[in-house]
Amino acid sequence: MSRTGPGIGSFRLAGRVAVVTGASSGIGRAVALRLVTEGAQVTAVGRDKTRLDALPTAAADIAPAGCPGRLLPAQVDLTDDDARAALVAGLLAGPRVDVLVHSAGGYSNSPHAEAELADLDWLYAANVRAPYALTQELLPALRAGGGDVIVINSSQGLRAGAGLGQFAATQQAMKAITDSLRQEINADEVRVCGIHPGRTATPRQEALFAQEGRRYQPDLLLAAEDVARVVAGVLTMPANAEITEVHLRPAKKSY
Repeated sequence: MSRTGPGIGSFRLAGRVAVVTGASSGIGRAVALRLVTEGAQVTAVGRDKTRLDALPTAAADIAPAGCPGRLLPAQVDLTDDDARAALVAGLLAGPRVDVLVHSAGGYSNSPHAEAELADLDWLYAANVRAPYALTQELLPALRAGGGDVIVINSSQGLRAGAGLGQFAATQQAMKAITDSLRQEINADEVRVCGIHPGRTATPRQEALFAQEGRRYQPDLLLAAEDVARVVAGVLTMPANAEITEVHLRPAKKSY
């Protein structure tokens, strides 16, 4: 595989160009910031303009001295075909794209008997169709330089819980897409990894705990930065090695 070398000094991802979706908050935000501190040039894609606009300052605050990393926020609704096409056109006009991290997506939970079909349509559009299309559109660039695709999935992508049939179906669909894609493009020197974190301390998770009437204890959950650290580790593996799937769970089983 053609990969950038060890980077500049301690910056392991110096010279690499990444796209991170879902970067407005939670895991996506943590991943975008981590890759910048590792020296990557990151386009941080999300829907919340206010949060996105704050990211370059956050990156500058935590980046080590001499870090070559740079963060460019991009407000885009990836379910909007025209908006996504404009994003892709801009990305392909740049020097290259060699890392794509999918962390965007929606969530809903409801028993099968009560779940709205409109929610299923929305989850499919956000969690399956949009990442599938974005990957498809960026594949030529990823193939050109020996790229990496990382899909931040969920524990529900492995086993569905009660009341989560719709959400879990989209996560398991993305696992199938991830596994199929890996077999299609490994020969083109593109690595593909699916990451399945358990409950992680994010704004979404805090809202879920409130919905469930349970006390939110973020110290008993994974941290978004834990997942980001795994992403950086996957990307910095030697070119002859591919991590295909990672399962993460909180060490203290509190739920």
